[in-house]
Amino acid sequence: MSDVIIPGTGDWHFGVAGIVYKPFITLLEKELGLIEGTNLFISYYDWRKPIRHSAKHYLYETIQKAKEVSKQKKVNIICHSMGGLVSRTYAQSFYYKNDIDQIIMMCTPNAGSPPNLSYWTGGSLPITSGEKFNLVRLYMEAYLWLLPKIHHTNELTAIHHYFKGLHDIVPSHSFGSYLLCKQSSNGYTPIPYDSMKTQNNILDNLNSKPKKLKKRKIAVTLIAGIGEETIEYFEVVPSSSKKDWIDGKVINALKTEAGDGNAVLKSVFAIDGEKHVVKGTHNEVLFKSFGIISEKLEIEDAILNDFYLLNEEYCLLLLKGKGKIDIFENEKNCTLNPNHTGYYQLRINDLTCLFLSEQILQSHSVNYSPTEKETICYIIIRNSERLEKTVEITPHTPYKILESGGRFS
Repeated sequence: MSDVIIPGTGDWHFGVAGIVYKPFITLLEKELGLIEGTNLFISYYDWRKPIRHSAKHYLYETIQKAKEVSKQKKVNIICHSMGGLVSRTYAQSFYYKNDIDQIIMMCTPNAGSPPNLSYWTGGSLPITSGEKFNLVRLYMEAYLWLLPKIHHTNELTAIHHYFKGLHDIVPSHSFGSYLLCKQSSNGYTPIPYDSMKTQNNILDNLNSKPKKLKKRKIAVTLIAGIGEETIEYFEVVPSSSKKDWIDGKVINALKTEAGDGNAVLKSVFAIDGEKHVVKGTHNEVLFKSFGIISEKLEIEDAILNDFYLLNEEYCLLLLKGKGKIDIFENEKNCTLNPNHTGYYQLRINDLTCLFLSEQILQSHSVNYSPTEKETICYIIIRNSERLEKTVEITPHTPYKILESGGRFS
């Protein structure tokens, strides 16, 4: 997050995603003895932009800075999810400076990921993903709700104009046919990738040169998560719209447990490299890969204690309104300090983003106090639950959005 992404959010930082990445950086510093700014560098990038843009204007510049500060000729890159595609794009580019020793990729969808096709062509994932909390889906749905409100346009136009990086992580040719067109009682007909209107040109190009990383003597380690229900195929029906669902409207998903909840095993392993499998979610794999990372960096492995284990039970609230949100602790009759662990709040003009752990929700309620009569709209995303409301309220009585225990009002 930064002013580049959403004006008013300041210099580069992890934003809401800090719930995952801050503990991971702490892990690298405390357990492996790395020092940020000395031999550990974070490459923030504008994930809304095409991956080629992020590789050239963010990762490349971070690598040059790291080389200059450390006086080293080469770097090791540790990357997660989309970050692995940014790393590959630079490593396989024409402007590559022969300055990468190895790339460690965790949960990188090297052949793309089906849910992103649904978001790109329809603006949503109109099916439940199961009862288990999925942090990536929460982030995606929240941002796509926010995007058209920031830019004052419809959802699909906002996505295609302001979130072009999303198109670079839809499935590619090497993923195989993943859309199954429903043919009434006659079953399904797979839609060939070559006949689809939505294709991933950047991954098709990267994957068409499978030996390039090896030729450039870059060691590749691939770490995939398994054991979580992950979308592998979509059931679709034809769409009459020329703008929405151009390859078929998603009505159902077929899932596999050979994935981390977001990236399937075959996509992570779609390129050559040393392969590892870890049981865990898309975010848990970061922490469960610690031993592999320390071995690859040739740093003595430390014992991973429970401090670094991720508790993925959170509720996200996005609200558009001029008033004030308070997190009220009922037993102590007081409001919660914004710096409290498990509580993240971001305010930009009349938009508020609130991220609360389930532990806090059990004993707190969420109240909204307007300064004048106004109409507010908000969305709450929690596990498989989703509530969206538009409410007209008055300034006399605080409006309760969530009851204690996380119950919807």
